Amino acid sequence: MKSLRIFAGIVLLGTAGLGLSGCASGFRSVNSGVTTLQNYLQGSLVPMTTFSTTDIIRFYVSVTWDDVTEDPDWQVVDWNWYKDGKIVGHYENDRAVFRGAPNLRFITQPAAALGVGHFSVECIIGGKQVATAEFDVK
Repeated sequence: MKSLRIFAGIVLLGTAGLGLSGCASGFRSVNSGVTTLQNYLQGSLVPMTTFSTTDIIRFYVSVTWDDVTEDPDWQVVDWNWYKDGKIVGHYENDRAVFRGAPNLRFITQPAAALGVGHFSVECIIGGKQVATAEFDVK
């Protein structure tokens, strides 16, 4: 199978820090969706469900956690792309620092690299799925 290259971007809000994972837990999404890169850059976080092969897709996830007075610091963030339920792309950020909630993360994928079909994408933080979205590329 032809492997896909994932062009990923992760927004790290806050300042970089040193140390081990913090003790904050209970990650959850407060807002998420897929849109075009252009919409995202223009501040339009309205989720879309259909893209053309010329679009660049951005999956964004705004997360929070149980005790927002504590920063969870370093976490592993996994992004998985699926076509018809089969994984077609994976990106792992093993050094994602979380400071301040809500905390916005995103990943970008050219629709042309995915091809035509029905897709889903998920964000997993610390082994727990926090957001998912489904969409079609036509």
